Amino acid sequence: MPNRLSVAAFLLLAPLAAAAQVIPVPKALLFPNYDNVLVGKNQALEAGAYIARVNDASSNFYNPAGLVASEKTQLSASSTGYVYSHISSTTSGMSLSASKLDNVPGYFGAVLPPPFVDTRDWRIGLSITRNVSWSPGGIDQTVAPTASDFDRVTFSTEANFTTLIYQLAAAWAPMKSLRLGASGGLAQTSFSSKVTLSGATSPAGQPGQFLSTLRANGTDYSIVFGFGAQWDVLAGLTVGAVVRPPGLHVTNSSLVTQESSLVQAASATSTYFRDDNGAFRYKLPAEASVGVSYRFENVELEGDLRYHDSVSQYDFYRSNVPVQVLTQANGTSSVTTQAPPVLTNSARRVFNGAVGANWRLGRIATLHGGFYTALSPVDDAATSPFRKADLYGFTGGVDFQFEKFGASLGAGYQFGTSQVLGNPALGNSETASEISLKSISIIYAISYQF
Repeated sequence: MPNRLSVAAFLLLAPLAAAAQVIPVPKALLFPNYDNVLVGKNQALEAGAYIARVNDASSNFYNPAGLVASEKTQLSASSTGYVYSHISSTTSGMSLSASKLDNVPGYFGAVLPPPFVDTRDWRIGLSITRNVSWSPGGIDQTVAPTASDFDRVTFSTEANFTTLIYQLAAAWAPMKSLRLGASGGLAQTSFSSKVTLSGATSPAGQPGQFLSTLRANGTDYSIVFGFGAQWDVLAGLTVGAVVRPPGLHVTNSSLVTQESSLVQAASATSTYFRDDNGAFRYKLPAEASVGVSYRFENVELEGDLRYHDSVSQYDFYRSNVPVQVLTQANGTSSVTTQAPPVLTNSARRVFNGAVGANWRLGRIATLHGGFYTALSPVDDAATSPFRKADLYGFTGGVDFQFEKFGASLGAGYQFGTSQVLGNPALGNSETASEISLKSISIIYAISYQF
């Protein structure tokens, strides 16, 4: 998807203390922003501003009521291809660039007439959608901090955060100007993080080595519902609305392993934790969206407002397995335990907007463009397992529609800023440091109607 974020490692390190029993690792480079996933042959090129106008297979994602406006049976798939991202720090002056080729489809959907019913007023839809997707390219960075007890710090990470929704929808037109729809499905949220932190330290002139690794995987399943409507108020003027209640938790699974060691001349400390039965949760918030579109001659315009409700603090990950700690000093050793890890999460209310427009050039080709916001739902950046960044994006491109086959090609540009607390132990400021995020992506889609 249009967001592949990587940040210089020295800005992401959790505070380290040479005498600490457990060497912590930085949190994953994941940004759980809503409304930054754009799908559809035309819709993705207009920043997703299509709640009121959608009328094809992508209605499964934007507004189920639009299914009934589809004249024919249709299959549609869309994705974001090559993405180039650039991250820079205003504090250190260092920067790190990363690129990644993502060839996994972001959306696949179909709109069909209901079986055994010969009527134009009903349609059903099926879809698989990556509703949220963050998969930054891997980072492997070594720095030599100044004004600290650390001689060398090496940081490497790979992380993924994805919500897939498997959905069935239906739409009905009780009258020519009014369309209603409903959807239901299963949301699968997956979290994975592989982080390694290592280096050399010399507190009080005593050289030592430290190493900490984290391998975490979690999957949460929830049932989701949606209800939508479209109303042709006047000729050319249409309004649309969608409401989605909070997700209903079904089950979850997880596997977390963390190991660390700190070795010095006179002492050594190591820790071990592994649990394949911990509780992993990710709560999907209630949503409400409204869109207004206007069509005149060869031009269409739409503006959408999307609301995501807040989520109170909850246990993102909880375990009942204690952490094992082995300490060796002065020829003796001891084994103790520490409380198992508990990681909490919460989300703040978010209002996002999108505007889109297109200009029909002729019978086949149409130009598209749009702008959107994807503000961060992270409530407390210090305690959240995710990172906080407000993002903004532009999209544009051209689509071609033939008798049965359609295709589109475009590009997106996304930008924003994030703040990360510095690490005094590594010689960075204790105040927040601003990081600039930029990405360029290629968007493509195909469709076929029978």
